[in-house]
Amino acid sequence: MEIISKNKPKGLAYSKHKKLKKAKRLEEEKKFKRLTENKRKNAENRKERAIEKENIDKISQVIILGYNKGMLFIHIEGKEEKRALLFDKKTVTKENLGREIRNFEVKLYGENWKISILKGFQEMKDELVWKLSEEI
Repeated sequence: MEIISKNKPKGLAYSKHKKLKKAKRLEEEKKFKRLTENKRKNAENRKERAIEKENIDKISQVIILGYNKGMLFIHIEGKEEKRALLFDKKTVTKENLGREIRNFEVKLYGENWKISILKGFQEMKDELVWKLSEEI
C-alpha cells in the first residue's frame, strides 16, 4: 500500500519545488566558494604585507653616513658600503632638489628603496642637498 503525503507537491508543482531547492543549493555552494576564495586571498595578502613589513624594518636599520662624488656611504649589517644614488637626472634641478631628494633611491637587498626611509636621513638631508647641488 502506497502512502500519499498531503504536504508533498505533485506533478508540475513538484518539478517547480525541485528546481527551487536546486537553485537554493547552488546559491549556497557559490556563496561557500566565494567565501573560501576571499579567505585565501586575504591570507595571501597578509603574508605579502608581513614580508613587506619585515623588509621595511630591515631597510630602516640601514644608516646613512655621508655622500661623496655620486656615492652614498651607508652602514649596512655591520659594514660600511658605497652605493650609487638613483634618480631621474632630467627632472631634478638645483631649484627642486630640496623637494625631490625624498624620491631618490638606493639599491638595497636587490630592490630599489627610497633613501627617506633610511636611518639618519633627516639629519643628513641638508648636507645631501648641498653636496648634490654642487654636482648638478
